[in-house]
Amino acid sequence: MGLTSPLFFVVLIVAAVVAVAGAVLLWGRVPGPRLVRLPARVGMIVVCQLTAVFVVMAGVNNQYGFYASWDDLLGGGSGGGSMNTSAKHKAPPPGPAQLTVKFDPYAQGFRKADVLGAKSGASGDVMVWTPPQYDKKEYANTRFPVIVVLHGLPGSPRSFLRAMRLGQIMERQITEGKAEPAILVLPTITPKGAKAGCADAPGRGKGGTWLAQDVPDVVAHNFRTLPAPSGWAVMGISTGGYCAARLALDYPSRYVAGAALAPDNPAEGPRSPLWLAHNTKPNVDLLVGSSVQDPESPPRFADWLGHAVHAPTTVTPMLLETGGHNWKTWGRMFPDALTWVSSHLEAPRVVPLASPDAP
Repeated sequence: MGLTSPLFFVVLIVAAVVAVAGAVLLWGRVPGPRLVRLPARVGMIVVCQLTAVFVVMAGVNNQYGFYASWDDLLGGGSGGGSMNTSAKHKAPPPGPAQLTVKFDPYAQGFRKADVLGAKSGASGDVMVWTPPQYDKKEYANTRFPVIVVLHGLPGSPRSFLRAMRLGQIMERQITEGKAEPAILVLPTITPKGAKAGCADAPGRGKGGTWLAQDVPDVVAHNFRTLPAPSGWAVMGISTGGYCAARLALDYPSRYVAGAALAPDNPAEGPRSPLWLAHNTKPNVDLLVGSSVQDPESPPRFADWLGHAVHAPTTVTPMLLETGGHNWKTWGRMFPDALTWVSSHLEAPRVVPLASPDAP
């Protein structure tokens, strides 16, 4: 029974109702002296409270996608999807055939696939949303820019569907002329075989290679995307925002721009964003979003990066006066951030299709 399955949620609700009903029925029927009845009744109260708390926790997790599975919750796995272990997919052959992946319909216009990274060896979920123009006949030979969007921790790619309906936000920006049609890519930042941090590090796997090479390679092979770096950008929230800044600075041949919304401390971790800002000069543009009321990602993070970078790198701050470190605040940031990212990407254009596999 999956952590986020409707059946599990229903079972918790039934358990909570049964616990309350049982307490009401048995409250006056507990036998024995007072010293026996008192702990029994306290136990009933505790059971009622625990089942109610579990219902609330499961409901909140289902809404916001903090934990995608039991392994994600208990630390027994990556939380970023799983590799198909059937005989058909257990050992994909090396080379170009490995890039051809079937993206199945998922929800809210997104398609999802399990991806095995040819270069990182990591595996996990990758979700893709294509703009309405993508399937229109007049755009059949058009390639589109790509925005890779990274979730925070705890969380998973589908957090963006449950918490803010990201595809709808992007479609609205396109319809209102505030963004060019673009493909959204939502990969897990914690694939199996690589730990969080979005960097290649000894003993921690190749998270950077997964997000800057494997995921883009698979998406470019299966969808009509513009060439990198002019057609690719990366953005994210919280830990994903940290990763977006790090990837843009460390992989300028892949990403021309990055938007770090409420990022984790940019001074921490291997090849941290702040270290990269001090020691490299990539031709990329960064947007760093923060809220005055967010103690976990204060505005000074944008100041640090802005003072550290060297031309031609640029940093643009985006500041909200209110809002904490939560989805409501990030949802307010996203429309303007998508507009900013879109303005730094090449617009959709007709490009000869190098790969006959791109649908």
